[in-house]
Formats: sequence, C-alpha cells, structure tokens
Amino acid sequence: MNRFDSAKEYKNAKKKGERELLYWEGRGKDGYLPSLEHLLQKYEISGEQYLGTIEIPLKKVKGTYYESRRSAFSKNFLPLLEETSEFAIKWMNLFEAQQEEGIREPIVAYEFLNYFYVVEGNKRASVLKYLEAPSIVGNVRRIIPKYDELDPKIRIYYEFLDFYEKTKINMIWFKREGSFKELEEILLKHIKETNQNPNEFFKYFEKFIYWNFRKVYHSLGGESLPLTTGDAFLEYIKKYGIEDNILDKELKARVKELIKELETVYLEEKKDLLHEMLASFIKLSAAQEKTLNIAFVYRNTINESTWVQAHEIGRNYIEEKFKDKIHTTYIENVKKEDSYEVIQELVDKNYNLIITTSFDFMDSTYKAAVNNLSVKFLNCAGYKSYRNLSVYFGRIYQPQFLTGMIAGIMTKSNKIGFIAPYPLPLFVRNLNAFAIGVKMVNPSAVIDVKWTKEWINYELEKELTVKLIESGNDIIASNLDTLTPLEIADEHNVYSIGYNIKKDELFPKTNIAAATWNWGPFYEKIVKKLLNDEWEITTSKHLKDLRKYWYGMDRKIVRLFKSKNLLPGQSENLIELMKNAIKNREYDVFSGPIIDANGNIVATNDESITDEELLKINWYLDNIKGELEKIIFTTD
Repeated sequence: MNRFDSAKEYKNAKKKGERELLYWEGRGKDGYLPSLEHLLQKYEISGEQYLGTIEIPLKKVKGTYYESRRSAFSKNFLPLLEETSEFAIKWMNLFEAQQEEGIREPIVAYEFLNYFYVVEGNKRASVLKYLEAPSIVGNVRRIIPKYDELDPKIRIYYEFLDFYEKTKINMIWFKREGSFKELEEILLKHIKETNQNPNEFFKYFEKFIYWNFRKVYHSLGGESLPLTTGDAFLEYIKKYGIEDNILDKELKARVKELIKELETVYLEEKKDLLHEMLASFIKLSAAQEKTLNIAFVYRNTINESTWVQAHEIGRNYIEEKFKDKIHTTYIENVKKEDSYEVIQELVDKNYNLIITTSFDFMDSTYKAAVNNLSVKFLNCAGYKSYRNLSVYFGRIYQPQFLTGMIAGIMTKSNKIGFIAPYPLPLFVRNLNAFAIGVKMVNPSAVIDVKWTKEWINYELEKELTVKLIESGNDIIASNLDTLTPLEIADEHNVYSIGYNIKKDELFPKTNIAAATWNWGPFYEKIVKKLLNDEWEITTSKHLKDLRKYWYGMDRKIVRLFKSKNLLPGQSENLIELMKNAIKNREYDVFSGPIIDANGNIVATNDESITDEELLKINWYLDNIKGELEKIIFTTD
C-alpha cells in the first residue's frame, strides 16, 4: 500500500465524514463526534472502575473524551480536516500501518453507559471504523453514573453491570429491562447442561456464537428493525437454544425466518397505529365541533377515599366549566393488578383522554400509552412518560410545611404524631416539609412517624393513631386517604391535621389544619389545550418540565386550610405571612440549612434542594423519630 493509495482513502473517508456532518446539520442537529466531557455534565457520578486491557467492539466506540477534539471527526468517527494537515498525514500513516502489519497499540478509553469514548487513539479508532473492523484493543476505565430509579437507561445499565461482572460480555445491549437477567439464566443453564468452564464459554459465546449471529442478522437487514441486535438474539436463542456448532447455511435460514417473524410483529403494530390514527381522524372530521371523551380511573371508591374525592371534585368542576364540549366518566375501586385491562376497555370505548389518578397505575398507564398512540393519557404522581402520556402532581409539600408550623405552634407536649401510607418519595417529601415547618417555630418538638404500608386499612389506622396518642403525641397529622386518624383524634380530644380535602365541619373542635388539593383548575388547563388541538408532554426528568409537573400554591393547585377558631390570632398572621412568601416565590421550603436524621448536611445556609433531588428524596429530617423506613419506589 503506497502513500498515493492512503491519500486516496483519506479523501474518500473525509467525503463520507462530510456527508455525515451535512446529514445531521440538515436536520438541525450536531453532526460532530460526541464528547464525554460534555455528556458527563448531565450526570452525577458514583465512581470509576479499571477494566484493564480489553477488546472493544468498534460499534460501541461512540466518541472522544475531549470536547476540543470532537470537531476533527464527524458523528460516525470519520475525518473532517484537510488532506494537507498534520492530522491527515498521521491518519494516512496509521492506515498504511493497518494494511501492512495491523494497528497493535491499544487505545485509551473510558466506558460510560456501555459506550466507549477515546482519550488517546482517536485516529486509530477512525481508521478501523473506516475499514469496518469488528473490534479494537483498549485500556479502559469505566465511569459509573449514580443509580437513578427514575431513569430507565440507568436502570438497564445497572442490570448490564451485574451481567458484565459475571460474564465479562460487553458486546450485547438490550432495550427492555430484565433482558440481561434472562440471558444470564439461559447461559448458566447451558453451561450446567454441557458441563463447560464458564469463563471459557463466555469468551467463546461472545466471539463466535453471538458474533456469528450478528454478522448474519445484519447481512439480512435485521438492523433496520426498531430493536437492538441483542433483543433479536435473545428471541433467537429462546426459540432455537444455544448451539456451539451450527452450519452457516442453517444459521442463515433460521435468522431469515426470525427476521420475518419480528417484521410481522412490528408491521402489525404499525398497522394498528395507522388504523387508530385514521379512525381518530375520521371521527374528528365527522364531528362539526370537537367533543372530548374523558375517563378518570380511581384506585378506591369515592366515599371511602379523600384522595379520590379531591379528583372527583376536579372532574365535576370541568364538567360544569365545559358543558357539552366534553363528556366525562369515572371508574372507581380499580385494583393495581386489574388497571391495564380497565384502561384498555376505556380505550376501546373511544375515550380521547384517560386520567389515571394513582402512582399504582403508572406502569399500566405507560403500557397502555405505548400500545394506543392515538389516545392521550395523564398519570398522577408517576414518573414514566411517553409521547402521548404526561405525568403530573403538585407541590402539596408547600401547604404541608405550613401545617407543620401550625403543629409546632399548637403542641404542648412537643410530641407530634404523623401517619402516612407508604415510604414513597412523595410521602417522605411531605413528611420532611412538615418537619421543617415544625422545626422553624419549635426546635424542641419531635415527629413520631408511622407507616401503614397500605392505601386504606381502617383497623390498622385506628390502632396506630391510638398508639400515637397513648405515647403522648398531642397533635396527629395524617397523610392518609381516610378520615380515621381525625375521627380517633376527635374522640380523644386531640388536635388533628388532615390531607387531600378539608373536613373541619366534621371535627370543628379538633381539626386545626389540612393540606388540600384543588385539581379543577389543572384539569381545566389540560382540557383547553386538547380542545385547541394542543398536547404538551410533561415528564419528571427535566427542570422545565418539573415546573409544570409540580404546580404549587402560586397556581392554586394546592391550598392550606387553617382553623381560624382554633389557631391563635398572632400565629395565624405568621402562617399567612409565610403562605404569601411561598406563593410569591420569596421563600423555598427546602432551603438550607437542612440536617438529616444521621447528622448529614443535606443543604447548607446558601443552598436549596433542587426539584430533581426532591423527586428522588431519600433522607429524613433530624427531628423525625419513629419508623424511618427505607424509601421505596413501588408499592408491590
């Protein structure tokens, strides 16, 4: 290979790189090589791990480490600098070296989220990418992001880390959670049945069994399907099992058949989507003016749950507001395990907007949204969104903070009881806000927390409330869906603080405050947008979306009730002053200093806890005693 040939190859590689750059820029996107330096600014890192010298699949080499080097390459790692540059001369030399004896010196790279970013050896990676080599040797360090329950990519990556630790296989990637565990079980079963050495088999599996499948799968156009090669391979071995030695002809025939089956599945999904969109279009075109069919899904009955009552008040509000422009219905007492079927039945009845009002319905709503793209969905208190699924909640912790101030003022024993259903972040957030309010006016008071770990259980709620009262707590605050703690407190002539809706008329002598919901204006806003052919995706992952996800007292979605008859006049003035400061955004409930129950500084004097951190809150304030349960992300 002479200099003329390498110059010609460089020119060809540069043309391909320029086409790649133009392709992305023509779509308004960045066409240069990604840099890890820039990417890491979006993540919190928990640590690093040295992986040693390993073989890196070139398809996984995604970018460079340094921001300053990215402009020398297009997004597909091909060169962009002029043929006369020093960069180009070095690239050509490496091209010649690869042709004559092969590039042997390992690159230096970081692995992050199962992709590799080159620190040293960018041109080596570029040459081998251009030549479509399968892999490159590199000295690799892994950067591990902090675990984030709310980020599916990171959840899958942690599954991969566990899989890699056992197998050292890094070539496979999945889109679905649980797939790495499924593959691991299949591989271990095969090893046991064939009595093979695990380490030797894993190496052989990656380099031959999986790689042979990948080559055939790609040669037959499989990568055009909307799934990873790993996803397709998992389907293949579930159907055919693992065979160490299979003829290329037989493998090709099987993969060809698999691709047909996978294409059929996705083709049917596309047909269903087209049918749904067309049916929706015809339906809207036939009507002279738009009528929205809206369904609410409730986890309990209206009579038993104050949470459901708050949403039912919101449903009645929009019915009155929009008259014949909308039609609403509700399904109550829906169990978590039945919720997907209930939602799908509402889809089949042509409801345009389905509002699921419980964290427990998050997964079933997400599944329904993915399967019914022409229908709009709202899920309350969840964090999984999609292009037709928005999530929503409110800053109920703001009035909860104010009820904490009231409790701190009114207690005489400096012991305050607090009952909540589950130690989910949303309830822990409320508890901490309440505790901050108590501490602001009464640093000597402590909060005794108890969890029912059920949405509604009258007997258990009664038992726990009695225990709190017998332990000397002279204020009982409830984050529950029932009035049981308020009823028991009233029977014992103990002050109570409610949640969801105000019920002071039932307990005029003991109910001193409540943090309440006002869903009507929120639902009104959503309906107006849909009637105007507007749809706004709200997620829980970005700051701009979190402001919409968490409407607060300034938007009147959450409110404070305080008993003027029971609260001393000067104290009421103080609460009113703080309420206005929150509404005007002059005071942040979670501003420092904040110290948790373990003595850790959560926020210093000049800090405030961010919305993103509040969403994943995992600590208790230092004046909270009782059951400091581990924070959970599911009620299963």
